[in-house]
Amino acid sequence: MANGLSDLLASNADINQYFASLPANVQNVVSGCGEDICTLEDLLRCIKGVCGTC
Repeated sequence: MANGLSDLLASNADINQYFASLPANVQNVVSGCGEDICTLEDLLRCIKGVCGTC
């Protein structure tokens, strides 16, 4: 299992590509959200919290 966002992105090319496709401001907020993001579900939950949608 990944130990944070950077590990998740490094270990999964599809998730990395999805994250890279997000607007820079969303990437910045997600990167600094202070949550442990170890799964796609964690990432989507954080993005939903930032944007209000998936």
